[in-house]
Amino acid sequence: MSFKLLLIPVVSAILVACTASSGIILDGKDSYRVVHTGDTGFTNSNTLQKKAYDEAAIFCAEKGKVVETVNMESKQSRPLGGWPEASLLFKCVIRSE
Repeated sequence: MSFKLLLIPVVSAILVACTASSGIILDGKDSYRVVHTGDTGFTNSNTLQKKAYDEAAIFCAEKGKVVETVNMESKQSRPLGGWPEASLLFKCVIRSE
């Protein structure tokens, strides 16, 4: 029974880790883009959107700024090799209080 309990988190961790990031790419004068792609049918675009926002937030926080979304596009997995994807176009701005 303990083997089955151990197997569940291991498989979950593998499936969650099956994503790829483009890294932060300069896309315009003050804009950046990050694209997250899933490589399994178990990753959905909502998860990829969160990962893209998380990566952008860390990037902007290192500059002492916050993320301002310019555009978010996402695609669900498609038959015959269309992997789920999320593309975030953003700017790093000073937090307005």
